[in-house]
Amino acid sequence: MRTILRGMLPFAVAAALVLPSTPASATKPEVEVHIDEGIFTLDGLPCEGFVIQEETISERVRFTTFFDEAGEPVKVAAHANFYGILRNPVTGVELRDHSVFSETENVVDGTVTVSGPSFHYVQQGSGQVFAEVGHKVTMGFGGPVLFQAGQDDFAVTAEEGICDLLS
Repeated sequence: MRTILRGMLPFAVAAALVLPSTPASATKPEVEVHIDEGIFTLDGLPCEGFVIQEETISERVRFTTFFDEAGEPVKVAAHANFYGILRNPVTGVELRDHSVFSETENVVDGTVTVSGPSFHYVQQGSGQVFAEVGHKVTMGFGGPVLFQAGQDDFAVTAEEGICDLLS
């Protein structure tokens, strides 16, 4: 196998030099970085008898927008790294939140792909108590799930599950 691949290398190099190259896009991707702006917090989420408070310890979100040759956006990728604390202000119950995930919107086909732990709550003495981890593809933000791999407590209990943990 190595002999075949080694024999093909000169042809690949020659083809790369002779064939015209096509630019990936006419417009350079735009990158925005947001720090500690609370973009992915649940602060203010209403629960029965209380409203969740979320303290941001640190948050860094990088948005990269990719364009086609005409300069139209075709993909928006967000990479988030979030540390925070969800709190029930009435009882003082807390959940630690550390999420590191990528969320990519394909503007052309309307799908949204999330990879990594977008919800990852840990309770002192109990460990992980709620998570949305893995790889999920939806039609639009919050739309029907087209593909799901990994644990997804959010799909099972939604916000009510988080409220129950903080009650």
